[in-house]
Amino acid sequence: MIKIYIPNLQNNLNKLGGGFRFIQNLYKGLKDKIEFVDNWVKCDIVFIFGITTIDKTDINNAINAGKKLILRIDNIPRCSRNKRQSPAERLTEFGNKADMVIYQSNWCKEYAGYFINNKNECIINNGVDTSNFNCKGRNSDSNTYLYINYNDNPNKRFDEALYWFDMEWRKNNKAHLKIAGNVPKLYLEHPEYNWDIPTNGEVEYMGIMNSQEQVANLMKQCDYLLYPSFAEAAPNTLIESMACGVRPIYLCKEGGSIEMYNLHRENPYTIEEMSNKYLEVFKKLI
Repeated sequence: MIKIYIPNLQNNLNKLGGGFRFIQNLYKGLKDKIEFVDNWVKCDIVFIFGITTIDKTDINNAINAGKKLILRIDNIPRCSRNKRQSPAERLTEFGNKADMVIYQSNWCKEYAGYFINNKNECIINNGVDTSNFNCKGRNSDSNTYLYINYNDNPNKRFDEALYWFDMEWRKNNKAHLKIAGNVPKLYLEHPEYNWDIPTNGEVEYMGIMNSQEQVANLMKQCDYLLYPSFAEAAPNTLIESMACGVRPIYLCKEGGSIEMYNLHRENPYTIEEMSNKYLEVFKKLI
């Protein structure tokens, strides 16, 4: 059985957010087909799922010992959110050392691939865990909008999403918005500001979701996902909402959102399909 080492795997299996959701889905899809080991000495392949999640010395020791290296890239990490402040340099260093570079979308390859000169590359899109994200038990009223966010990244365009909801309410006064996740403290501390929406649009804050099941249940109550997020490679929130029967609107053309929308709009691309493609890559390297 192929042995894979993913740095910090166990620490990331219960966290929320796009990169963590990916690694949880990959683990679930492959745990019966490969062996996940807890250090590089035991492995056949070192798999880096995020360039800022690694210890460089650890990875270089594995490479020097002859271990195969796979680098997964979903975007260029922001210096302002990275304590090491060298994300592009790390992409170049380990992208050029990798035996395979895997991008999450064509857009990602064009954007982040600029920093890497490696002919061994492919694109594997993110899949959806349809055991959680599906249309079973949907209960919505055709007027419910959703904005959901795991972090305070300005690329998520929180204010633009509220603007679009306001414009939707002007066309349909039955429209109402559910917001979940991390939001500016200003609005939580001052509910009288009504999220700075100038009309009378109704907004309900749902808090921070602590599990995939909670996220899925919320999505099944909603009809439209406000998703103007900018420069995202393969957003899980987008594809998971689609699997729950939610229609994403106001997608930004800069990024992988439209690409993911087109991939998933007929049928969800599942974590089983995604994981099998990763397994093919692992087998080829071994």
